[in-house]
Amino acid sequence: MTVQLAARAFDAYGRASATIPPLEQIVMLYDAAILRVKEARAAIERGDVEGRFLSTRKAIAILEALQSCLDHDRGGEIARLLDRCYTYLILRLAEVNRRNAPALCDEILDRLGELRRAWAELSSRPSGLSGGDRTAVPLAAATTA
Repeated sequence: MTVQLAARAFDAYGRASATIPPLEQIVMLYDAAILRVKEARAAIERGDVEGRFLSTRKAIAILEALQSCLDHDRGGEIARLLDRCYTYLILRLAEVNRRNAPALCDEILDRLGELRRAWAELSSRPSGLSGGDRTAVPLAAATTA
């Protein structure tokens, strides 16, 4: 990636993160992770080892990003549970690469789908976050939902 292209991408990301509510950003990240796991599953079926590896690495990167944003002080028990869930999913994605197993992809897709639905429901509520503050740290909202 050239420096100019990287700068434009960074600028576009900054604009998007300023205009998209935090809960919607989380839902979008789940959508991207789900897509990557589906791509990994399709790559397994095609016998595309590199495609599977790249797709699982992208899904892992998304989950690691979500995990790194957890606010354990404000998120309390929910943040701890999400942290454990993300760790589990990351380990399962690594196992997909070791075992080349589409059934693992299905398990991961089920769990990601459940998490996505929960965040989408929270995002669709009129108040969204506690007190209607849609710019607050997203994980703080999980403790009030």
